[in-house]
Amino acid sequence: MFIKLSPSNTVLPLTFEDDLNTQQEAELLAQCPTIDLTQVSSKEQVTQHLIDLFAYYFQLPTELINEQSDIVNDIERYVWARDLGVTFEDVTYGRIFCGNDNEGNLTGGIEDRGIMIATMYMTDFPDLIGIKVIDDRQNATFEAEDDEFGSYYDCNTVNELSTLVFSVCKKLNAA
Repeated sequence: MFIKLSPSNTVLPLTFEDDLNTQQEAELLAQCPTIDLTQVSSKEQVTQHLIDLFAYYFQLPTELINEQSDIVNDIERYVWARDLGVTFEDVTYGRIFCGNDNEGNLTGGIEDRGIMIATMYMTDFPDLIGIKVIDDRQNATFEAEDDEFGSYYDCNTVNELSTLVFSVCKKLNAA
């Protein structure tokens, strides 16, 4: 597996506003936290970046997020509470991609809990963090074993995600 590290790119936050004008987009992009993992010297830098990044991307107050925040059960839940107009405690999850049995009961499908985070990881996270898996050895920053770092999806807390991201920085510094 070939890993390419580069300075992160700015990305618009996950908003449900599709009608932003050019000036509004530029103002939002200017707020996007950036990081260059090739210049990182401490895990604390990564942790703070992730806190700022989650706050920006989901348009949440930074005070709601800390290194022990659960990415799905806290951060994503705050977003659902805000968007649904309910309290944090009143957030409930449903199922998507379901069918119905002969009695009208839902069957199959998947729970929508975690879907915002999974979507972020699949679409914008490589740009926001500056880590990409590529196919080209020549353009790679370094080569890694397939299971060397683990997966973002396995990280429950900001701290766990920070540890994973910082392990990539340590690998770069050891090379």
